[in-house]
Amino acid sequence: MYKIHHPKADIDRLYVKRKEGGRGLVQIKVAYKAEIINIAEYLNTNYKEDQFVNIVKSHESTQPNMNSIIKTAAKITEELSQTNERSDAKQDGIQQTEARLGESIKKKWKSKVMHGQYIRNIDRRLISEEDTFLWLLKGDLKAETESEIVATQGQALQTKYYVTKILNKETDSKCRLCQQFEETMDHIISACPILTKEQYIKRHDKSVCTTALQHMQGNRGTIGQKTPV
Repeated sequence: MYKIHHPKADIDRLYVKRKEGGRGLVQIKVAYKAEIINIAEYLNTNYKEDQFVNIVKSHESTQPNMNSIIKTAAKITEELSQTNERSDAKQDGIQQTEARLGESIKKKWKSKVMHGQYIRNIDRRLISEEDTFLWLLKGDLKAETESEIVATQGQALQTKYYVTKILNKETDSKCRLCQQFEETMDHIISACPILTKEQYIKRHDKSVCTTALQHMQGNRGTIGQKTPV
């Protein structure tokens, strides 16, 4: 994970699907729970047709809770029902179970005071997740660049606001350039009146010109691979 995950970025976001704003890794704990439920479902469904499965299921019924796959699966299912505020999780198949486990991780990320601000703002402003996270789904960026962007969105970089409010240090939280507003990542990226005069315009022009050039070269068949950011 060297340079792939920023040390102050949110851990749970690593395991959210990329199309939903995460990094798309498979969490071992989630994979384990999904497989336990899958095995339990197989035992409960096939024990009548297969005598060997029936033997295994009979043996399972004599095991204590911590050693029983079926009892462990029932406990996981109950936890999912509570987490997702639904009572019908027992009717789910393996795909639905994996989806619910993923939902629980995303819900945990979203509920965090600092790291969850970004995803909550997207929901609050009715912004399309599909379009917003297309850059994550494509995976065109270097891992280090992607890591920095994710950390920035999670307010995890050491701004003056972060030092004051998160690290609880007695210091001024106002922007070091404009001295008017709190120095948050959102302010630095798009709201500082000092940077508005020149830097934001340069960034916009460079981005638009680069995109337009790549589009024109692509249409003419003169471009090979895109240069990683």
